[in-house]
Amino acid sequence: MKSTSYSLLPSRTLYAVGAALVIVASVSATTHAKESDASSSESRDTESVQRDDSSDSLDPSELANAALDILRQNCHRCHGVEFKIDKMNVLDRDTLVGDVRPNAGGDREVYVVPGDADASLLWNVINDDHMPPKKPLGDNDKQLIRKWIDAGVPWETNLSREFIDDVDVLTQIARHLFDIRKEERKFQRYLTITHIHNNRSVTDRDLRIYRAALSKAVNSMSDQATIKPPTPIDDEKTIYNIDLRHYGWQEFGTWEAVLEKYPFGLKPQSSIEALEIYEKIEELYGSANFDGITSIRADWFVANATRPPLYHTLTGIPEQLSTLLDRVGVDIEKNFRLNTSRRAGLFESGVSGQNRLIEYHSSTNGTFWISYDFDRNAGRGNLARFPLGPKFENNEFEAEAFEHAGGEIIFNLPNGLHAYMLVDGKGNRIDEGPVNIVWDSLNISGSPLIVNGLSCISCHKHGMLDFTDFVREGTAVQNPQARRKVQELFPEQSELDQARESTKQNYLQHLWRAVAGELELSRGDRDALLDYEEPISRVTQLYAKNLNLDAAACELGFEDKDLLRNQVFSGRLVELGLGPLALEGGTIKRAFWDSAETSSSVFQEAASSLRIGTPISN
Repeated sequence: MKSTSYSLLPSRTLYAVGAALVIVASVSATTHAKESDASSSESRDTESVQRDDSSDSLDPSELANAALDILRQNCHRCHGVEFKIDKMNVLDRDTLVGDVRPNAGGDREVYVVPGDADASLLWNVINDDHMPPKKPLGDNDKQLIRKWIDAGVPWETNLSREFIDDVDVLTQIARHLFDIRKEERKFQRYLTITHIHNNRSVTDRDLRIYRAALSKAVNSMSDQATIKPPTPIDDEKTIYNIDLRHYGWQEFGTWEAVLEKYPFGLKPQSSIEALEIYEKIEELYGSANFDGITSIRADWFVANATRPPLYHTLTGIPEQLSTLLDRVGVDIEKNFRLNTSRRAGLFESGVSGQNRLIEYHSSTNGTFWISYDFDRNAGRGNLARFPLGPKFENNEFEAEAFEHAGGEIIFNLPNGLHAYMLVDGKGNRIDEGPVNIVWDSLNISGSPLIVNGLSCISCHKHGMLDFTDFVREGTAVQNPQARRKVQELFPEQSELDQARESTKQNYLQHLWRAVAGELELSRGDRDALLDYEEPISRVTQLYAKNLNLDAAACELGFEDKDLLRNQVFSGRLVELGLGPLALEGGTIKRAFWDSAETSSSVFQEAASSLRIGTPISN
């Protein structure tokens, strides 16, 4: 595999709130490779001894499990968690095989050619001991990877998972509501991953990530002081209950904003039983409190509620930076004068090539970091010459004050998780960072745009990242008083490291409470959290994938995908543009499936044509 500098990591998310806060130019790929190898070398040695040529007798499912276990232990931390190579996730089949059809076009890297190990980059870098860099695989593990590729790259599946139909879901929701006091029911909402569970090509590991993503998402947009993971109400953990009051979403207009964007609302039409249970749910809520939608899909919620406008609505991000400062008790100008803020100047930030200044303040909730972003390094964008901004009334160091173009904020929510805000140079909230300055090479948002909320969460998956100040020792300021001010505001690196590490550990402590149960992590093994992809960005990427027949069938509630295939050419589904689903290897775009040219989405139109349900629009 081609090497890549770890110092470029923050450049993917520099406008993701606080990205300017986390430049890691001082952290080399070698350092992190050593950490990764040290953490997994013991398990690699043990596993390699246990594996032998008995892999010849493994069926495709067993072969997939064994091969992916090797990749998970030896490769995934660098290629899936840290993304040492952009977009390279060894536990994502689509990433590995790319599009290997003749004349497919595009610039996607193909790491594995199913059925041909010798033509596969993954095999070649493993076979020549180029990867893993510090601890090459043993011969048995290598041969198992080769057999897996030559067998066509089979993937983990769970054929034992029982199909859960819409009647099952409605029944569980009705039962749960029935057991809740009448006056409490209006605050109850339900989110599901049933359609993900029903798709047996989704691994059990990814199901855990879906659950963790939901819990992290709702708690990362909460104004309450306690972490509240959603409650599963079925044995399979596919239907989750939330109480809107647990996250501060009980006011009229908040959850309604989510429903206005939701493209999958249906009133059941597939059976009398389903309709009767739906009407029972309406009765339990009371007509005045029932919004018509019994549940929403958790993957849609994770991928859409964590970006503007819903992220701002649910999290309560104000339109002005000044409002946020008042809310969290931070006075930037006062702290500048009193020398109680702490700063670090970053010389460059990956692909943006711009200076950035990070500033730390104490707040009512603990952490408050703000960065100042520049659209050029010349003039008053040069921090070496102008480190004592921003310009404000009665700034006695106006001659040495910078002029910034925007900023990013990362701050503690009352429950200890982080929230984010992007602002322009005047402190006005913005939805996304200017792509001419910064961009996201992982395309977490579906494009290179850095989007507030989602992109920030992806970058700061474990809290604050490392950064190194250059201003304290490298300032060009000559005025003695200004130089003294620089020394007072820009502390020794050890003090900065302590503040950053304290912020990180506090965040990880609260993140553990939000996701450890859903990831099924052992109570005492907090380091295991670092081996998982950031769940919200992972689910967002999974959600954005093209839908094949299997996925579309599960979303429409078909247990047998061939029943849907037979329906595709028998009426309005072709007119809707769903013909490719009936073709071998055919897919449709997620954005098309969710889109609505009228009041109904393509999904809702398809469901209506198939007499599955009547569209509900809010």
